[in-house]
Amino acid sequence: MKNTIKISSILLALAIAVAVTACSDKQETAPGTPPDHMDEQNNPSTQPGNAEQVPSVKEGTGTYTGQADPHTVEIVVDGKPTAFQLGDGLDQTVADLQEQDHVQFKYEEKAIEGEDTLKQLVLTEIKKSDSVQGAGQGGEGDTSGKDSSSSSSAGGQSDSGDSKSSANSGNVSKRPAEGKLEVTLEGNDEVRPAKLVQAEGYSLYIPEQFSFDAGKHLLYMNVDHEYSVRIEKLPADFNLDQLELQGKKELKPYGEIKKLGAADLTGPMKDALIFLTAFDSSGTHEYIVKELDGSGFVFHVTQPQREASEGFGPLAFAALNSIENE
Repeated sequence: MKNTIKISSILLALAIAVAVTACSDKQETAPGTPPDHMDEQNNPSTQPGNAEQVPSVKEGTGTYTGQADPHTVEIVVDGKPTAFQLGDGLDQTVADLQEQDHVQFKYEEKAIEGEDTLKQLVLTEIKKSDSVQGAGQGGEGDTSGKDSSSSSSAGGQSDSGDSKSSANSGNVSKRPAEGKLEVTLEGNDEVRPAKLVQAEGYSLYIPEQFSFDAGKHLLYMNVDHEYSVRIEKLPADFNLDQLELQGKKELKPYGEIKKLGAADLTGPMKDALIFLTAFDSSGTHEYIVKELDGSGFVFHVTQPQREASEGFGPLAFAALNSIENE
């Protein structure tokens, strides 16, 4: 009997020892070391939708016209000077280029936080092209606007410019109140809805991204009023030589002035009578003379040197090309 009790006690002690050992093993997982399935759940790189989005690379051709600052170059694309930020490692490549070189390039469009219509264009590759291109871009269409008028650059314009147009003209246009503009954006031909605005002596159609101050003859972007064009209607006896001298005088404060010829111009401004451009750290400025509906006009175009604005040039030039006499 005593032996039976002794054996039972030994077996009970062994069972308790085994149980204690098992509990100890479960607790030996080091604090802060989650199970494998927890690693997968908490690791953002394994979660769907968290992969970093890589900007698409686009290609283009144009005429290199120089550097605005150590980080920005200007390339004439479809007749419109466009500002590009330099990507990593391109400093020496750009330094080897000469002004007026025809170039091929690749670039990325980077979204600007809080701006739906503005994008930053960043060069990833650029090289001299042996062939003379008219400056068509595979992803172009982002002319970097440009301007020239000093007093009319758009900071602080009235937001109610559209409502002033008919009042200043003295008569109501016979053109339809709604129209359409044909525009090339990122290499694609598009048709954009537009509304008619009127100033003294002329009217034009503008897209929804723009407003028009008839009293100041000023077309400007809603998102940033300093992207602007001041319209000047010329007398019937205008003189091109005098206008060119005036344009050079107007652009002189902005640095070296370049005159673009017919080979450099495409799109709505391809038949401009005079196309002068200059740019510095403040932005790109242009002085353009064009004949529309039998009358001469000067366009003073301003694009500040901030983020490149895709669409400003094509949309603005399409609007200007719709001008008719009233």
